[in-house]
Parts: sequence; C-alpha cells; structure tokens
Amino acid sequence: MSAPDILLVSNGFGEAAIAGYLAREIARSAPDAKIEHMPLVGNTNQNQAWHTTNVGPLAAMPSGGLIAYWNFANLIRDVRAGLIGLTLRQYAFLGRQRKRSVVVAVGDVYCLAACLFFARRPTVFVATAKSQHVAPHSPLEIGIARRANIVFARDAATAQALLSRGVRAEYAGNLMMDGLEPGRTPLPVRDDAIRLGVLPGSRADAAANAGTATRRLLAIARLLKTRGAAVQAFMSIAPSVEIEAVLEASAAAGISMAPTGARDGVIARGEAENLEVLAVSGAFGDLLRASQIVLGQAGTGNEQAAGLGRPVVASAESGERPGRIGWYRMRQQRLLGDALLVVGGDEIEFAASVVALLDDPARKAAMARLGQERMGQPGGAAAVAKAVLAQASQNTA
Repeated sequence: MSAPDILLVSNGFGEAAIAGYLAREIARSAPDAKIEHMPLVGNTNQNQAWHTTNVGPLAAMPSGGLIAYWNFANLIRDVRAGLIGLTLRQYAFLGRQRKRSVVVAVGDVYCLAACLFFARRPTVFVATAKSQHVAPHSPLEIGIARRANIVFARDAATAQALLSRGVRAEYAGNLMMDGLEPGRTPLPVRDDAIRLGVLPGSRADAAANAGTATRRLLAIARLLKTRGAAVQAFMSIAPSVEIEAVLEASAAAGISMAPTGARDGVIARGEAENLEVLAVSGAFGDLLRASQIVLGQAGTGNEQAAGLGRPVVASAESGERPGRIGWYRMRQQRLLGDALLVVGGDEIEFAASVVALLDDPARKAAMARLGQERMGQPGGAAAVAKAVLAQASQNTA
C-alpha cells in the first residue's frame, strides 16, 4: 500500500494555521504521508514548518478573505484585484486532484463545496466558521455538509445541531486550541508590570492596527503611570505580516522598536516612559499565557486568547479602514459573548475601558470562564488526524 496522499484546503488566515496544526498531527501518526496545503485565501508560507508545503494558485486579496455576510464593498475590491481569475484557477487546480487519498476542507461551507464539487475525493470537513452560538447553518449549507464523509464542528452545540439534521458530525475538541504549545525561547515576563497582549491580526491591515494599538498602549500607560504601575506589552507578529511595516507603524505612533536579531521569541523591543513593548514571533501561546488582558484586532487569535481564559478587548474598527470589519467583530462578539469586550475606537475611551477592566477582578474572572466554555478544550487535531488517516487508508491503493 502506498503512502497516504492528503490535500488540506483552507480559506482564511486562521484556517491556514489550523491546517498547520492538523498537518503536524497527521505527520506524527503517519511520517510517510504526503501532506500538501492549498490556501484559498492569502499567499502565506507559514505551514512550511509544519510538515506541509503550499500548492495551487496563490494571491493576496485586499479584503484578506473577509467577503462573507454580504460584505459587498470588500467583494468589489477583490474582484477589481483579480478575484474571479484567481477563483477559476483554484477550481481548475482542485479539478486535477482526483488521485488524492482524501481532501480536508478547513473553513466554511464554501471551502467544502469547492472541494466536493471539483476535487471529488473523500472529504473531511473541519467546520471552523459557524457556531450555533452565532447562527445556525442554512438549509443549503446543511445539504452541502451532508456530502462530506465526516464533519468536525467547532463546538458541541453545533455538532448536535448538524447531527440532528442528517450531517455526519461530531465534536472532538477545538482545533484552534491545539496550536498554543510553548515556544523555543521563554519570554522575559515581568512580574512587577501589568502585562498586555496585543494582536494586530494577520491580514493586510496588521501594520495599521499595530500603529493604532501603540497609541492605545501609550494612553493606557499614561493612565496607569499615576498609580506607579508599569506596563509590559507583547505584540504578536503573525507569519504573514512584514515586521518592517509593523515597526514603521509603531514608530510613527510613538514607540520605536529595535530588532533584536532573533528569529523567534522577542524579535524587536522598544520603551517609552513606563511602557515596554516587545514584538513576538513564533511564541503565540507563550504571549497569551504571559498576558493578563489581550487587546485584539485578530480573528482566530482573539478566539484562542478567550479559550485560554484571557479577557479580550477589541475595537469594532480596523486601523486601516474605519468601519471595515465592524460586521466581523460583532459576529465574533456573538460567538464569544461577554468574553469579548468591544469598545469605541477613541484612544482615551479605549484606554479607560482597559483600565476599568483591570480594576474589576470579578468581571475578568467571568470573562475568563465564559471564554473557556465557548471555545472548548484542545485535542481536536489528534482526533481529526485519526479520522483523516482512516479515510485515506480506505482510498489508498
């Protein structure tokens, strides 16, 4: 019997990271497996360190993949940037994957439909995009999901709802919580400071978000300085983000960070008054664990922070285009409930909200509990890997 030939298909930056967690688990169980990843969104190579390489047509669109839920403005921008041609090339590539042992769709039902209708191979669906806590799957989505060999829902309530409507669904843990292992270099955590995590996100507006976050950090530090409290901030640098752009935006906002020369861990550092900002790469789990509160403009990153019991404070607007992701943030708040605090974009209002939360231990504890409840436990990647390999064994010559 030949080695399993597995194609992972994702349609989002967070989904690409989840595909990486899954690839790592598959490789642990089947070292001889051929594992490749096709990102429908973005052109990141972040999965190359996780036992898989990217294949298929790659291109970064202006929206960063945020075109669902009737977001026509983003859709028009993407169409002008070549979305239709890219999509047709992706469909053609999927149509040439008929010899794969199994295909794994990671994302929403659109991703699943593309795999089913074009690759036409046994398909496992890792349904990250929808939850009963936000909105049920539509009849059309249910009809498509029924064609998957097995569906792994993001929470137990969603799995039960899908199962009751004829979908071969189960819940085996949240794959988002499987990628938070300790980094190779411990972070220099200060016990004498208030520690804040900063998540600018992984899309095109990450640098602009980093600049906005820097201004907010300075406002928070000024409020806390009157109490004699120092602030240590850990700013996440995603694999898809150019560190130079982040450093430029941060410097323009008031904090100059100098590169440390390290490839992972703390890769840049800066100070101003009673504020220390550390740019962190390759140690996302460590960053979240070190933080008491997370200031998040991310998607999956915000949800992972909540799942680790970290209260998350977010603005409804992105740094690059005001109003651009308001709909997305509101959707995320429905998912996470009161584990996510969404406040106005004004720096003073934002800073005051963060300081008020720091002063409210009961609310922080309640946000931590709810975040862990909504996101669930890790362990999903191992369960999905087992199911993927089981499907592959049935279809490998």
